Amino acid sequence: MVLAGEPPPVGASDEPSVQAEPPAAQPAPPAPVPAAPAQEPPRIAPPDSTGLSDRADRADRAAAPRGASEQREARFGDPGQFVLSGALSASFGHLGYSTGDNTTTSFGIEPAFDYFSTQNFFEGASAFIRYSDGTSGIGIESKSLSLGVTGQIGFNFWLGDRVSFCPKLSLGVWQTRTTYEAPSFNFTVSIDGLAVPLGPSTEVTENAVFVQLYAPFLFHLAQHFFIGFGPDVYTDLLHSVESASNRRIFLGASSTVGGWF
Repeated sequence: MVLAGEPPPVGASDEPSVQAEPPAAQPAPPAPVPAAPAQEPPRIAPPDSTGLSDRADRADRAAAPRGASEQREARFGDPGQFVLSGALSASFGHLGYSTGDNTTTSFGIEPAFDYFSTQNFFEGASAFIRYSDGTSGIGIESKSLSLGVTGQIGFNFWLGDRVSFCPKLSLGVWQTRTTYEAPSFNFTVSIDGLAVPLGPSTEVTENAVFVQLYAPFLFHLAQHFFIGFGPDVYTDLLHSVESASNRRIFLGASSTVGGWF
């Protein structure tokens, strides 16, 4: 007896056995896979300039030092600032003495300002009016009215965080009219070193045109406040009392107090 699948013994017949086992069933062929749809090639979008700009801005901000994007604090000398200095003044008073008849009543006002048109460079102006009425012990009454105007330019040089050098050049003109009421006999008064004869009623006119250089060092004690001190020089281009010329020159130092906004 020959088992299925066993090779026949030597000498056995080559014919297959009648009881040969039928061949095993073949597996069913796989179902066809549907073909994938053809894909379109990717479209190339134009460069996004906005995105590039945003990325560049972010890169610049990252590279900049911390706090660089914050607005700088306002500082004396920035364009558009107004400065009020020590020339801004007003006064009113009456002066009398316990003995004698000397009295004086006076009033004065002098508004002044500077304006920074560009960085650390300024132009400015001031005007003044002064009035006085006095009586001397010898019976001479005087009434005086002064009017004047001054223009100036200057520059501010920073020497440190709170110290600056601020020279300014000024050109000014003023006039004073004084009326003297004296007794019937003649008197002589001294006006700026000139002897002027007076009668019962005399009006004296004084004119001046001057140039001034003032160069203070400013100490900025607070954000909008400063004090200063420095050399002060002025000389008259014209100074006359009536028809007599008597020009002046001054060499000294002056202080100032001011603020800005």
